[in-house]
Amino acid sequence: MRNFSIEFKWASIATLAALVWMFIVKSLGFHELEKIRYEVGLQLIFNLGLTIFYWLGIRQKKKEFYNGVISWQRAFLSGLVICIMITFFFPLIQYITFVQVSPHFMSTLQEAMTTQTKMPLEEAINYASFDIYMRNGVTNNLSFGVVIIAIISYFIQTKNAAEIITTPQQNKNKKNNNKRKK
Repeated sequence: MRNFSIEFKWASIATLAALVWMFIVKSLGFHELEKIRYEVGLQLIFNLGLTIFYWLGIRQKKKEFYNGVISWQRAFLSGLVICIMITFFFPLIQYITFVQVSPHFMSTLQEAMTTQTKMPLEEAINYASFDIYMRNGVTNNLSFGVVIIAIISYFIQTKNAAEIITTPQQNKNKKNNNKRKK
């Protein structure tokens, strides 16, 4: 478990940031009928912040765990672990947001869909439900996370990492080869 303590730290920070973000969005009135249409845009803004958390987590893993040398695969794996942990925490964030912070969000969203977009009420009820938000949130977290992590891993990787990174077995073989040459 110690191998993933950095990933857990950054997934926890991202989860707390998501909760704080929801309180800010609610306090600014974006869960009210007049401003609820901006919710998607606000979620995209939070995803930019999430990108920073992924970058900081992978960068810390590179510096502290891999001594400043990391391959793309290892960086991607580290980011993927962060992404999976954030996705694991996501139902808790959704529950707190839509049950505790903003319990009338779904009914307000349904009302906005029927009045502002002329969507039939049955369709609005099917589209704006907690279950749909949960499924969409999980799939969006995973798909966004994987794409962003792949990009971040490319830029964080150590160039020529394959030549620099050696396994303990490779180090043993090099020592034995050097002894034979002498």
